[in-house]
Amino acid sequence: MRSPLTTMLFMMLALGCSKSQPEEPPQASAAEGAESPAPIATTPPEEPPAPTPAASPEPPQHQMPPYAAMVTHRVKNFDTWKAAFDERAEARKQASIAAHGVMRGATDDKLVGVYLPASDPEKLQAFLDAKELKDAMKAAGVQGKPTTYVFKSVSEQMAAPDKHAVVGTVVEYDVKDFATFQQAIEGQSDTRSAAGILGYGLGQSLKKPNIAYLYLQSDDAAKLKAYLNAKETKKAMKEAGVRGAPAAPVLFKESEMVVYKQP
Repeated sequence: MRSPLTTMLFMMLALGCSKSQPEEPPQASAAEGAESPAPIATTPPEEPPAPTPAASPEPPQHQMPPYAAMVTHRVKNFDTWKAAFDERAEARKQASIAAHGVMRGATDDKLVGVYLPASDPEKLQAFLDAKELKDAMKAAGVQGKPTTYVFKSVSEQMAAPDKHAVVGTVVEYDVKDFATFQQAIEGQSDTRSAAGILGYGLGQSLKKPNIAYLYLQSDDAAKLKAYLNAKETKKAMKEAGVRGAPAAPVLFKESEMVVYKQP
């Protein structure tokens, strides 16, 4: 959070203290016809410069907490599921969840992805494991067993918040060394940009440190698929320490991002 800037103006006041001086003896009379001495010009005191208006403070910027979960599942009816999901906002806040992002399948709108950033990983995990949540999801029409990733966010350069029609996907990688993989991902910015990738987010599994989750954004699903399938991308990932081939990624359309009001 950025603190508001404060500008303080200090004005210096000159205080003149006059001292009594002894009277001088009277001067001799001026000769007749002599001109009176010209008055001495005085310069008025300079006025202090007008104060410069203080710059308007920048609005506070919300910063997401370091932990998060990504949950994907199918639903019978999106509107029915969404109504039930919205009713549980308070339960999410109690689990230290600070916001939610909702995504829908790019080719299957009954496939839903939910992003849940949280400040306390233990509370987050307990929320996800609770029978109450499982019962609520079933009642809301969730079909099958959800896929859940719980991770620590370590690096990101996401698309601008005002960017619309964003398509995203999460790719799970098994890596030899996470730090080496992170360094490689952060160094591929120009390559991704040239391929039409708008942003990325990198997370590390809390349970398995060698599992990396890479979220990629684009405004074109075809460009995103082409980037993931390119030989150059696969080669770069292998050189970064990726072991084996990742599962085929599922593309989502970003739909909603809500930051919860904090007490």
